[in-house]
Amino acid sequence: MNFSDKFNRAIDQNNSFVCVGLDPDPARIPQHLQTEANPVLTFVREIVQATQDLVCAYKPNFAFYGALGRSGWEALEAILDAIPESIPVILDFKAGDIGNTAERYAAMAYDCLGVDATTVNPLMGTDAVEPFLAYSDKCAFLLCLTSNPGSADFQRLQVGDQFFYEALIQKATTWSQTGPCGLVVGATHPEELASIRALAPHLPILLPGIGSQGGNAEAMVQNGLDDQDRGILVNSSRSILYASNGLDFADAARQATEDLRQTLNRARPKAVNA
Repeated sequence: MNFSDKFNRAIDQNNSFVCVGLDPDPARIPQHLQTEANPVLTFVREIVQATQDLVCAYKPNFAFYGALGRSGWEALEAILDAIPESIPVILDFKAGDIGNTAERYAAMAYDCLGVDATTVNPLMGTDAVEPFLAYSDKCAFLLCLTSNPGSADFQRLQVGDQFFYEALIQKATTWSQTGPCGLVVGATHPEELASIRALAPHLPILLPGIGSQGGNAEAMVQNGLDDQDRGILVNSSRSILYASNGLDFADAARQATEDLRQTLNRARPKAVNA
């Protein structure tokens, strides 16, 4: 099953646009888990078990695992094994390098870890993106208009009569004819999202920045849906992972996920709250 089919099926199966970011900070893992052989693994695996029927995707950020060395890599592999095959996984590592290095990044993500999608920094252009597009059953989510404050430094530069991020969208639609790709748009940019969707009517859009970063959940749905009333993955990480630091952390994560799922569903054209 390719990414698009798995993604759409997960939306329908779980009635959800929620993507949970699996970004474990060892300093914030509940104290009672610190004596585990691999606290990160235990923590994230319990989050997955508690939320897997409420999400359309998971997004582990590679930095949070790579920084832990061997134990982090082992945790990531075990967590990926724990995620149901029906739920797509996006590896967030914003790869962006020249062709032969990009090929190795793509092989690491797809051939070694077996994820369904990656985030890619397209700044270096076509030859840095093409190795990811070569995997026709996957999806490369290209950084477009990100949620961090510094995004304006370059992404909003004028390129002729348009912004840099708009030029990137046009290029992404061209690249999508070669292989599957999507866009990463910060949930902190609800007004721009409507025009981005108009420029890229059929590309999936990953929307980080809900919750701790202050993104507007309702606006993400109203401005981001494609013509099939799908096409968005609304990511929340810290607000779900750290909803509680006690024994009830997994139950609290489930409730935070369900609350976001319901908020997003209420904003759909035909409100669905099941």
